[in-house]
Amino acid sequence: MKPHVIYVHGFGSTPLSVKAAMLRVRLKDHYASYSVPSLDGGDFFHLTMPGILQRVVAAVELLPDDGAPVVMIGSSLGGYAAALLASSGVLSRVSGLVLIAPAFGFTERWRIMLGEAGIAAWRAQGQRLFFHHGEERELPLAVGFLDSCEGLPGIPANPGVPVTIIHGRSDETVDWRFSRTFADTHANVELHVIQGDHRLTEPRHEALIAWCALDVIARAVATR
Repeated sequence: MKPHVIYVHGFGSTPLSVKAAMLRVRLKDHYASYSVPSLDGGDFFHLTMPGILQRVVAAVELLPDDGAPVVMIGSSLGGYAAALLASSGVLSRVSGLVLIAPAFGFTERWRIMLGEAGIAAWRAQGQRLFFHHGEERELPLAVGFLDSCEGLPGIPANPGVPVTIIHGRSDETVDWRFSRTFADTHANVELHVIQGDHRLTEPRHEALIAWCALDVIARAVATR
């Protein structure tokens, strides 16, 4: 039985993500369905972490009740969201995860990058500009996103399913060592640290990501 694949895009991205499109093509003979939910619901300004998680859950709940397993592929913040949801136990159909440069520790890194002054300015102004890859320009994001991240774990708990992570050693956005900590902390986690930045868009990167996805798909099917 072929699984359903859900691709969870990153922060400031859209269902038109280049990686999502690439994997849709490369995996086309190996899934029953392939979906990419819009994590901001078309309203980037009011984006929140609970909203992101709810939209991923809704995407799983929309799948046909056919007994097929679900494999989630998450990129950057989408990878963090996928791991967090899987570890919460609310997505019992998820049988495997592929995480591409997952944004583990992102709240800590944002505080370092923005500094206390930047955080204070975001709160005082009620919004801050962030680059949106889908729109290819900066868009404002309300401080509600920052507030919604309070209390989130930097490293999610054990998802309880096979996990494969691909992370670039030169990632300028998310430190790959958070992925190392996740892999060292939890069983059933395979980590590939490769030469590359956060984007991982070189042909060899895409080939490895696709291979890892096929491997997780095969293992997910074998456990059903």
